[in-house]
Amino acid sequence: MNTACEQDEVVAFLSSPAAHDGLDPGAEVTRIDTHLSHVFIAGARVYKVKRAVRYDFVDFSTLEARRAACENEVRVNRRTAPDMYLRAAPLYRAGRGLSWRGEAGAPVVEWAVVMARFEREDQFDVMASAGRLDVRTVEALADRVAAFHCDAARKPAPRPGAAVPAILDELADGMASGALAPSRGGDIRRWRAAAGRAAANAARYIAARRRHGWVRECHGDLHLGNICLFHGAPTPFDAIEFNADLSDIDVLYDIGFTLMDFLRHDRRDLANAFLNRYLSETRDYAGLRLLALYISMRAGVRAMVSSLPGQPPDAAARADGYLDLALNMLAPPPPASLVCVGGYSATGKSTLAARLALASGGATGAVVLRSDVIRKRLAGVAPETPLPPAAYAAEATAAAYARMLKDARRALRAGAPVILDATFLDPAERKGASALAARAGVSFRGLWLTAPKSVLAARIVRRRGDASDADLGVLERQFERPAMIDDDRDRDWRAVDASGPPEAVLDEAVSQLQGECP
Repeated sequence: MNTACEQDEVVAFLSSPAAHDGLDPGAEVTRIDTHLSHVFIAGARVYKVKRAVRYDFVDFSTLEARRAACENEVRVNRRTAPDMYLRAAPLYRAGRGLSWRGEAGAPVVEWAVVMARFEREDQFDVMASAGRLDVRTVEALADRVAAFHCDAARKPAPRPGAAVPAILDELADGMASGALAPSRGGDIRRWRAAAGRAAANAARYIAARRRHGWVRECHGDLHLGNICLFHGAPTPFDAIEFNADLSDIDVLYDIGFTLMDFLRHDRRDLANAFLNRYLSETRDYAGLRLLALYISMRAGVRAMVSSLPGQPPDAAARADGYLDLALNMLAPPPPASLVCVGGYSATGKSTLAARLALASGGATGAVVLRSDVIRKRLAGVAPETPLPPAAYAAEATAAAYARMLKDARRALRAGAPVILDATFLDPAERKGASALAARAGVSFRGLWLTAPKSVLAARIVRRRGDASDADLGVLERQFERPAMIDDDRDRDWRAVDASGPPEAVLDEAVSQLQGECP
């Protein structure tokens, strides 16, 4: 029996509820076909069989190749989804039929990846389309991905197929041979030229990142359709196991897919929240100079795939949108700048900083560095984990500000707009920020938020699950200090009334930032 016919028999077997008796008894079976796999959803389990195909980028034409791919798929996905990927299982010849249980000497006719089922409505692409994704969930995803990247194996040896120019050529050629070509041929060539210039200008940084360990065994296909809520936690799945050129990549190219998908869903706020939370753990601020190129390339991947033959009827429109995004990502970015948001606890510094980040230019907004988060990272705990009073001693505070300025310098050198979110109670802290901007050659402005003590106390009482540990005692001690802003000493700072709703505070802050710098 040839391979194609044998796989027809396998597909017919796994499509039948009888195939799952004893595993998922009486389960109805849903079948999903992709260009690489046949997927069968039966009860609480999912069974994934590799199609016997051979392409330029993958070869599943032999049973041995499919066995190895199934076992490797389980291995790579257990890094992020250990409870979802259960095992690689053989399917045996049993008389004139097939069976999961093989007698001694029974031949294996196919291999499958066995997974625990999750609901489609819990996929992040579906959640994003339905407006069900929020910042907390996205930040939890960023924590998961950052931890995964920090633990991933480094890949210092270059792979020819992973070189950026080779990827750009493949994407441009794919788009030029698909449905985009008749109407967007000129734009495809324009994108290839612009991306090529960006890659050439960044070539030494791309090479340096490999030398410095930022190229690792990544997920490789980290778009929102490959992320779900599983057991209540954001869980990346379906990592690439069949081609190391696609998975041994720069970590920022890996998250570039996630960020691109947020932007395509018109959720720039989630892209900014994800990126800032991820960077707070990895501190990969120097790599930001490559992020626009990487997001553009990920949009190019989607544009190419959506323009290939055999796609759904709406694919051509989606390909247009992806190509537009790929081009827009290569537009000249706004100049780097430094903004500080300071004030007593509960003045709404973090709320304003997050909103200002979105008011900043650039596709993903500004980098936000929050001293409360940095203090927790230095202590080795999650940002929402409370710390003891000793963690707020003068030495610990100085260390948090030092790291904040160091990371800000990296981000500014990479060309990113930066917002610092901290109390800035000490004049030396404010002076350090303005001096950093002067050394970096970027504009600087400080915003000092004010509100009555009664308003701030009420906010502290209501606060839950925040990175700040400030309580009413901390607030009381802050108000014992002398007035913070001095017109002569702090000429680059402007007071902002923070007692009103966030929208009013944002409007006043933007007005102050747009005013003439002294």
